[in-house]
Amino acid sequence: MSQVVRHVVDSITPASQAYAQIAAGKIAANPLLERLAAQLAGAQHTPRPRAAQRTIVVVAGDHGAGDPGIALGEAHPTVVAARAIAEGSAALAQVARTAHAPIVLVDAGVREPTHMPPVAVALGRGPSGPLGTAMTPVDATLALEAGIALALSIGEADLIAVGALGLGSELAAVALLSAVGGTATPTEDDAAQAVALGRTHAGEGGLALLSYIGGPDTAVLAGLMLGAASTNTPVVLDGEATGAAALVAVALAPDVRGYLIAAHRGSGAMPAILAHLGLAPAFEVGLGHGEGTGAAMLLPLLDQVAALCG
Repeated sequence: MSQVVRHVVDSITPASQAYAQIAAGKIAANPLLERLAAQLAGAQHTPRPRAAQRTIVVVAGDHGAGDPGIALGEAHPTVVAARAIAEGSAALAQVARTAHAPIVLVDAGVREPTHMPPVAVALGRGPSGPLGTAMTPVDATLALEAGIALALSIGEADLIAVGALGLGSELAAVALLSAVGGTATPTEDDAAQAVALGRTHAGEGGLALLSYIGGPDTAVLAGLMLGAASTNTPVVLDGEATGAAALVAVALAPDVRGYLIAAHRGSGAMPAILAHLGLAPAFEVGLGHGEGTGAAMLLPLLDQVAALCG
């Protein structure tokens, strides 16, 4: 672990249980709103949680497990999704406008980077390799540090909502969940292999897991969660790729768990990831495809929670 990552990890303190109880006590007879109030207040270390200043961060990165084997150019699915967000035609862009939340689009390691929209912030060193040899420790560390820098550069945010784009992320999520001791239930041969591979790395630290089976998006998002937790900023999770990053962040710094809010139950490995992290989703349904729409849809509700606690 680099000195930068170590310094940030060491600076993370547990979310405040005292402030969480005070905020929850201001909301009566609504378990969901009470829980969200407690999560916001505990993470922000204040009895009056805030939600007005928020940013949506979407991190794109392709995994070797999803390599199509041919160059798809501007037709690459990750590029197509990123362009739709940048051009404002994606569902996420429309929800973000309604929620008055700016979107930061990050290229952490897309396979066709020359076709990414100009607004994408390039932070990565390329897509990951196959599961088992996904990234070098140097690449994983640099991506973590990039995510930390991204979180700190956002500034005075009350909260950060995250999403992810990228081929192969679902297999990496299954493998990471298996590696940290979660219950993964594969439904396809590739997923079964990912579970088996994850188990071979059980008990290893967060950086090692990133290097073996993570992806560029996983690393940048995990770094962002570390940086956010170090500044008492809650992070709203979306789909399984953001959940996989949360597993890594918690492996590196267990207190990060108190700064995470699950927007919805999701699909794929996400329900099992949330169960392993001990997080109850706000909505027991899947909202969107993990690119940030589900997390963004929670923002108006968090506005109401903050108003009730004001």
